[in-house]
Parts: sequence; structure tokens; C-alpha cells
Amino acid sequence: MAADLTAVCSAAAWLVGFLAVIRQSGVHHVTLRTDKPPLELAVLREACGVVALGMAIRVLEEHLRADGVTDDRLRGAYCQALATSVTIERRMPELLEKLAELRLVDLVSMSVPWRGRFTKYAGGTGAGQVE
Repeated sequence: MAADLTAVCSAAAWLVGFLAVIRQSGVHHVTLRTDKPPLELAVLREACGVVALGMAIRVLEEHLRADGVTDDRLRGAYCQALATSVTIERRMPELLEKLAELRLVDLVSMSVPWRGRFTKYAGGTGAGQVE
């Protein structure tokens, strides 16, 4: 399982990095215009963390669903990951606004189990607009 979690964290960093590189050809997630605020390294790091967490939650869920899994450490890791996602939720609107670019916003907002404060999330591709 550790190898699976390492793989998803690497994939998260790669996806966020890739979308950040092609960001100049994307559009703002609300205005759909090409002008976007500058992107800071700290924001990219936070986005990588959110995507990695969301992917890790999915890996942990699958391992817990496997036949005969009764590992308390695995259950503990899953509970901790969900608790972390709840604390991240209150920072999500600000993070999404700082990311601004539609593809990055979609990637980050759909990665973690995020309720979006029960509102339509600003912009997006239609998939996931209603939480």
C-alpha cells in the first residue's frame, strides 16, 4: 500500500505541475478570459497537497474495501486523511481563486471529497458544478 500512496503523490505533483506549465494557454475559471493573476509557488504546493490527499483517500478506500482487510493502521490513516480533508475545505475557495486557471481549479476541486459549502462552484466544466 505504501507504494500505491507514493505513486499517487507523485502523480498529483506531476498533474499540478503539468497544468501549471500550460496555464498560460488556459482561461480564468470564472471569467473564462485569458488574463489570470500570477501563480505563487506556495499555492502550487498547496494544490499538490490537496490533489495528493484526494488521490490517497481513494487508494485507502480501495484497500479498505479489499477482502478481509482489518488493519487498524489502515483505518486510522483513512480517518486521518478524511479529517485533514475537512480542515482543508475551509481554505478551498481561497485556493481555487488563487489558482484561477480552469483546468487547475477543476483538478483541485474534484480531487478531495469537497462539499463546496453546498453551493455551485464558480466556473467549472459542468461536471461537478452542483455539489
